Amino acid sequence: MLQALRTFGRILARHWPALIAWYLGGEAVHQLLLQLAGFVGGLTTLGGLLLLPLAVSARLISYVAMYLTVQPSLPHSASDDGAPEGETGPRRFARAVLTAILPFFAFSAAWGMIDADLIAFFRIASSIALRDAGYDLDQLGDRGGLVSIGVLPVVVLVIALAVRALLARFGGRLPTWTLVVAAYAEVLWTFMLFTLVGQWWADAKEWIGERAGAVWLEGIGDWFAANLAPVAALWEGALWLVGFLVAAVFLPAAWLTIAGVTYGTAFDETPPVLRRLTRAPDGTVSRLAKIVTRRFEELWAAVALIWRGGPVVFGCLAIAYAIWAWAEQIGSRAVLGAFGGHDTAFWASFLPLLLVAVGAIAEPLRVAIVATAFDTVIGRPEAEMGTRDSELDGEPGDLVVTRDLEHERPLGVVGQQEHGEDGVGG
Repeated sequence: MLQALRTFGRILARHWPALIAWYLGGEAVHQLLLQLAGFVGGLTTLGGLLLLPLAVSARLISYVAMYLTVQPSLPHSASDDGAPEGETGPRRFARAVLTAILPFFAFSAAWGMIDADLIAFFRIASSIALRDAGYDLDQLGDRGGLVSIGVLPVVVLVIALAVRALLARFGGRLPTWTLVVAAYAEVLWTFMLFTLVGQWWADAKEWIGERAGAVWLEGIGDWFAANLAPVAALWEGALWLVGFLVAAVFLPAAWLTIAGVTYGTAFDETPPVLRRLTRAPDGTVSRLAKIVTRRFEELWAAVALIWRGGPVVFGCLAIAYAIWAWAEQIGSRAVLGAFGGHDTAFWASFLPLLLVAVGAIAEPLRVAIVATAFDTVIGRPEAEMGTRDSELDGEPGDLVVTRDLEHERPLGVVGQQEHGEDGVGG
C-alpha cells in the first residue's frame, strides 16, 4: 500500500503539468475536428464521415499520451530504455495508439460518447445542409450527416480494413509516415464497426419494443408499479444497484484495461483459438484475421489485469475510483453553483468550458489512480504478468517482468531509469 501511495504521489509531483496539457489539447482538438467534420458533412456525408473518427480518436491520443507520460514513474513497468530497437518515439507511440483503439472505442460506444459525437455531427451537418438546400428535403442528396445502416458505411469499413491489412503486411518496408495512415485506417474501421453495431442494436430494440410480447410485458410492469408498491420499490432498488455496480466496477475495470493495452500487458495464457489465428500463414485474408485477433489477444491480456491483481488490489482501485468520481461530481456542482442561474444561451456557450476546466483537475487524478493500480498488479509476483515489447505489426516480443519494488525510495527521488522530461517516447 505504501509503495502504491509513493507511486501515486510521484506521478502527480512529476507529471501534473504535462497531464493537464495533454488533456486540454485532446479536448481542444476533439472539438475542432468535430466542428470540421460537421461542416464537411453539411456538404457531403461521406466526407464528414471520414473526418468524424479523427474527432473521437483525439481523446484516445490524449489519454494514450497521458499514460505514456507517467510510465517512467511506474517502477514495475518497462521503461523506454527497454524498448526494442526501431521502436522509439513515434513508432512506440503509434503502437500504443493502435492497440488502445479497440478497447477505447468499445468503452466510448458503451458509455454513449460515440453517440454524443454522432448527434453533434448530425446537428451541425444538417443545419448547414438544410440552409444550403433552402430547407427543401428533396434537395439534400448525399449531405446532412445522417449515418444509418447501409452500403456506404459497410464499404468504408471494408476498404479501411483492407488498407490496414496491406500496411501491416508491408509495414517493415514502408517509411515511418505510413504509421499515420495505418492508425487512421484502424480508427476508421473500428469506428464504423461500433457505429454499425450501435445502429443495428438501436433498430433491434425498437423492433423488439413494438412486438406484442414486449408490449404485454410492459403492461404487466405498469400494473405492478400501480398496484404493488413494494414490488415497484424492489425493482427500482435493483436498477439502482445495477447502476451502482456498473459505476463502481465496470468503469475502473474499463480504464484499467485501456491502461493495460497502452502499456502492452502480456501473460502466457492466450486463448488457443486466438493463438492459432495470429500464427496462421500470411496472406490477405489471414492478415486481416491477424489484425483483428491480435487486438483481441492484447485486449484479453489487459482484461487479465482485473483478476490477476486479486480482489484486494481491484477493491482498492474501485474504492479510489468511487472517491474520485464523488469528488469530481462535487467539484462540478460547486463550479456550476458559483456561476448561479443563467439562461440557456449562457450555458450553451460556457458549460463545456466549465466542465473542461474541472476535467483539467480531475483527469490527471484519474490517470494517476489507474496507472498506480496497473503498476501494483504488475508488481505482484503471483500475478505473473508484465509488459511486452513488440514491433509494430510484427510478432510479439519478449515478456518483460520487473521486480524493482523500491521499498524505501523517498517521494521525489527519481531512479536512473526515469528521465526528468515529460513525454511519450524516448
